[in-house]
Amino acid sequence: MSDQLCQICHGVFHRETHKRSYRARTCRHKFATPGSDCWFKKGGLPRLVAESLLQPKPRTEAATDRRNRLLHDLGEASATSEPLARQYLARLSPHDRWSLIQFSAPGLRYWLLTAYRDDELSAIPNLAPVHYPDLPEPLLERLKDWEDKNRRRLTARINNGYTRAPDTLRRKMAEPIALARFLADRGIERWETMTISDRIAFAKTRPKLVQQKLKAFITFIEGGNPFKTRRGRPPKRAKKVIRETRQTPILPPDELKARLREAKQRLPADQYLLYWLVAKLGLTAKAAYSLTLDRITINAQARLVIRPAEAWFSLPKSLAPTMEALARAADPAWPYEDPDKAPAIPVMEDVIPRHRVGPDIFLGETTLLRSSAIHAAMHYGQLDRKTLAAITGVSLKTISDMEFLVPADIHSLVSHDLVAARNQAILGED
Repeated sequence: MSDQLCQICHGVFHRETHKRSYRARTCRHKFATPGSDCWFKKGGLPRLVAESLLQPKPRTEAATDRRNRLLHDLGEASATSEPLARQYLARLSPHDRWSLIQFSAPGLRYWLLTAYRDDELSAIPNLAPVHYPDLPEPLLERLKDWEDKNRRRLTARINNGYTRAPDTLRRKMAEPIALARFLADRGIERWETMTISDRIAFAKTRPKLVQQKLKAFITFIEGGNPFKTRRGRPPKRAKKVIRETRQTPILPPDELKARLREAKQRLPADQYLLYWLVAKLGLTAKAAYSLTLDRITINAQARLVIRPAEAWFSLPKSLAPTMEALARAADPAWPYEDPDKAPAIPVMEDVIPRHRVGPDIFLGETTLLRSSAIHAAMHYGQLDRKTLAAITGVSLKTISDMEFLVPADIHSLVSHDLVAARNQAILGED
């Protein structure tokens, strides 16, 4: 037998004299024997850390190094005592505590959530780093200034209780970086020398919807404040007799029911739950996918309720078991006594990857399905604006625009003879 340094607990384990034993990197290999200091043999919390280190590595080398550092430090502290491990957690930043949850196996994740709850420790997702191409220094310098400005603003929002996806900053920087690369290819090395012709040429290469994301950055490099608050009384505008409204694409209620039936046959139960939250309840796909445990609970009537916006909403009994299974998989200690103090752990991430939600579940019709769900609710009598907004998070402006579509559909709720008699009275033919 030969001794080898374990990549998990950094202790010594023994390898058998076998021609394939050189492949053993940890004591979990079939041709290896654990040493005296093995975390698996110690059991308890060290074993949970070791099981987490056995999971597949993250995609990037930086994330792998971060995972190994956090878990190894926690493992060394837990090998001494659990109170020392809790002291180590208290010294970490909220972002590192969140990373530990992401890197942990189910057993360690449950222990971490319990420790965070008992010691009142916060865990906040960190913003993903921004990667820059090879650019001239003057262009790169202003890009980094814009990144710092947005990072400070997003961090302040997160610290005030708002939820932001880890890739939010990276998405905000995508278009400014694309513009800088376009200018560099044209031989422009400073933002001050960019002309309107350059901006028009760049705009022709991008979709119109994407161009809107550059307005704040252009204001920034021109010396303005893109985040200026416009407080006070707005200026008076000339009143118009006729108000133009944009036609909202919707599906008739009967066709929407058919889509729901088709989705129930096509999708597994957990993915159909996502579909139902958008196509029936009227949530955005982002709000449905971002549901967290602090917005899911069991009420006094033993019904499972969710709070995607401002108000709690009771799920149908046919869907409640699916949501309950997802919640308990995220944290076996759910439901909590006080959801407001519960950790914001997402429950939909294991259902389907985020980038596949739109193509695979909604078949590219997310906006159409959501608008149709809101219209169907109004068609069947839910005309209270505040209730709709509190449950679905839809803006009052959208509700106001869609109310113009409801009166025409109300005809289907009365007999055709009554509609014909009313039309004759209006035209003076009765």
